[in-house]
Amino acid sequence: MKKSILVLEGGAMRSLFTSGVLDILMDNNIDIDCTVGVSAGALVGSNYVSNQRGRTAKININHCNDKKYIGVRAIKNNKGLVGFDYLFGGEIAKENPFDEKEFLNSKKRFVTGVTNCETGKTEFYDKNKENTYKLLQASSSMPLVSKVVEINGKPYLDGAIDCNVPIDWALEQGYEKIVVVLTRNKDYRKKPVSNKMKKMYNLVYKKYPNLLKTMYDRPNKYNETYNKIEKLEKENKIFVFRPENNVDISRLERHQEKLRNLYEEGIEETKNRLDDLKKYLNS
Repeated sequence: MKKSILVLEGGAMRSLFTSGVLDILMDNNIDIDCTVGVSAGALVGSNYVSNQRGRTAKININHCNDKKYIGVRAIKNNKGLVGFDYLFGGEIAKENPFDEKEFLNSKKRFVTGVTNCETGKTEFYDKNKENTYKLLQASSSMPLVSKVVEINGKPYLDGAIDCNVPIDWALEQGYEKIVVVLTRNKDYRKKPVSNKMKKMYNLVYKKYPNLLKTMYDRPNKYNETYNKIEKLEKENKIFVFRPENNVDISRLERHQEKLRNLYEEGIEETKNRLDDLKKYLNS
């Protein structure tokens, strides 16, 4: 089989769809050589590499109303709406421990995309023992609701700010079989950043002018990427999983049934297209 890669979009709680897709891949022993993810895509992808079926779904569905994970207590302890301390070292980690040993020893390559606040550009890092959790935290630290994460003295935020779907990175790396998992439906496109949002960005990130420029241009780049993915899919150069309909779920969704339904949609979509995926990977 030709060298393959999983390319995972972010989307915060919309990544429950991705979780469903990857769980079925694990159920069927479909081992992709490399996984690259940004934002929540990196978090979900790490559980694929550590071979922990269902971990993402259990955490996000069972704890979506836990204020230590998302809410007031998280703000107190993390200076942001998401409780990364609770996720990586608190009760969640105790209930659903991340198998870091399996993750690091796996032959599957894992790459995390993070946005450098000083340059406004995405940087990609292979898994490593020293910064496993810092990279995952930085990549999934959403603007305005999360604090900037320092790694080796440099400030980082959400990997999806500059690169919502790292398809170009996958192509540049020379992978021949590219499986993309999106968290938006086919017709979705982003609207321009509103003046109100620009003012909020400028107020919080005025010390990072390159980051601001990237944030303002994000919708254009996002839409260009989605257009490119659609073109490559039509040419049978990539294989794409995506929700069929508009995903009515907020970034920090607390409605358990909505999250469960999205997870199950990812499962069913993958089951229905499993034979097609195998043919693509082996062609």
